[in-house]
Amino acid sequence: MKDQKTPDFQVGGPKATYVMVICSLLFMVNYMDRQIMAAVLQPMKVDLGLTDFQAGLANTMFYLGVLLFVVPVSHWIDKWSRKKMIGLMAFAWSGFTLFTGLSNSFGQLLSARLGVGLGESGFGAGGTALIAASYPPEKRAAKIGIFNTFITVGILVGMVAGGYVSVHFGGWRTAFYVFAIPGIILGALAFFMQDYSIKKDPGAAATPSFAQNVKSLFANRSLRLIYVGYGFYAVVVFSYLTWLPSLLMRAYGINEAKAGLVAGALSILTLIGPILGGLFADKWQSKSTGGRMKLAAVGIFAASAALWFAFLTVHDINNKSMMIFSFVMLVVYGITSGMPNPAVMASTQDVVRPEQKGLASGAAYFCMMLFGGAFGPALVGKLSDVFGGGYQGIVYGLYVASLFGVAAAVIWWRAAKRVGADMERERTASLQGNNIG
Repeated sequence: MKDQKTPDFQVGGPKATYVMVICSLLFMVNYMDRQIMAAVLQPMKVDLGLTDFQAGLANTMFYLGVLLFVVPVSHWIDKWSRKKMIGLMAFAWSGFTLFTGLSNSFGQLLSARLGVGLGESGFGAGGTALIAASYPPEKRAAKIGIFNTFITVGILVGMVAGGYVSVHFGGWRTAFYVFAIPGIILGALAFFMQDYSIKKDPGAAATPSFAQNVKSLFANRSLRLIYVGYGFYAVVVFSYLTWLPSLLMRAYGINEAKAGLVAGALSILTLIGPILGGLFADKWQSKSTGGRMKLAAVGIFAASAALWFAFLTVHDINNKSMMIFSFVMLVVYGITSGMPNPAVMASTQDVVRPEQKGLASGAAYFCMMLFGGAFGPALVGKLSDVFGGGYQGIVYGLYVASLFGVAAAVIWWRAAKRVGADMERERTASLQGNNIG
């Protein structure tokens, strides 16, 4: 593949900075539009007459949209244009965020959230690939760590601002209307980012088809392990993000604005997770070829343990000492749960050829949903209904979700033992074929 429109692609410098800024802000908006659902889930549930299972299913429908479209969209990101696809995706998810606020039935709500998932499906892949190409390999995980930090910023803004707008400015629907605006503005600015192409060396083999690239990815054993672990990791993270505000509202009798503020306070203290994860992952990787994935394994194991301890004590809502302990454990969870992401995404870029980078990231998000992430919120909601609802029902559901994190840690530790050989194989193949241009 060759694109003569981008001969001046820069590794580092102001153009790379512009890519980092726009993609990071879009990642923030991406998670704002996801997390607003959690912030207003309780009043929405009451207004539309939903059960806990239906409320969880509405969030699962978003993740199902990502699952269905992330691989084909990621393929077109590599095949056509990263910056144009990023801009169009921002327009799409913002439009469906607006439609979420217009929903008057369970069916309309499901359709709107499916559309948001479609719009957001390829953004993580496109942003990761463009940022990874804009900086040298030795800085890759650190830069992706900064990029992933804006996930936490988006979660924070979504929880705090979403709940506040819902309470003070016309209810849960208004929050969706307001949050649709930033993505449209940033989507337009995305069209001015630099982009890269794949220049084919003379005499190189024909460009692999989409099917051949997919087959190549899943023939990579370390990638298979990374992907399965990512799905189990997502069960923990997505379930927690979806149900924390509702848990706080039910346990302490507060409204969505106060619940969002408390959840946001927990989130703002976890901003360092992805940054630390990226820095430590690069440092560990410099000493061991599987260092990044070992860091990811340690992070999710620590996060799962912290979540378990936090909810062991949340039942005693009148004991201030136990409440403080729970708060501390949730901070530990937030920091450690954010550490794996940059390590995982950098590893997906390390073990593939240049023309597969976007697809490798997209496949990671696809498997994140397929192997558990898409179904985690609905699973917790169903378990909550089974255990009688209330805050205790949510707690029991999150207990079960945390066990998936332990499984992810085991799988990622195994992946770390395979990464080195796969990196060397793909590096050799890349030298014989394509280069970024």
